[in-house]
Amino acid sequence: MPLLYFFLYLVVEISALVWLASTVGILWTVFAVIALSAVGLVSIRSQGRRVLSELRSANAGRRSPGGAVADGALVALGSVLLTIPGLVSSVLGLLLMIPLTRAALRPIIARSAAKRVETAVASGRAFPPGAFGPRGFSAGHVVIDGDVVQEDPRRTPRQTFQVIDGTTGRDER
Repeated sequence: MPLLYFFLYLVVEISALVWLASTVGILWTVFAVIALSAVGLVSIRSQGRRVLSELRSANAGRRSPGGAVADGALVALGSVLLTIPGLVSSVLGLLLMIPLTRAALRPIIARSAAKRVETAVASGRAFPPGAFGPRGFSAGHVVIDGDVVQEDPRRTPRQTFQVIDGTTGRDER
């Protein structure tokens, strides 16, 4: 299946380049690809800094962490699309670098992530057995089952303690 997607990507990219070259000419097509790469590099740098500052402010509690994480994921995806050679992938990557486009896509990303997490938790793939050690969550710890018993609030605690005389069982020399 991934091979099919790769061939589909090649067909789309080559078709876009052939269409642009036949419309505006080969030199303008080469210029457009180089210009898209240059604009992409500049936008990766500026939007990367912006997303990092948003993540820092979300960490400090001044902004919603969900929006900052979604923006970070969209900028990362846009950066990957900008580094992949091709006209269509560069245009899609640049669209993801625009804050207005990210704001429009943020609810879709949030719904998709929520569905994936819900599916993973429901199927038991979120925390599979042994994910936190050979015995699950309590790896390395002893768990003792017990019951919590409420004392009667009308009863006053004993002021004197009963002392039992005896030996401790240790060899005292």
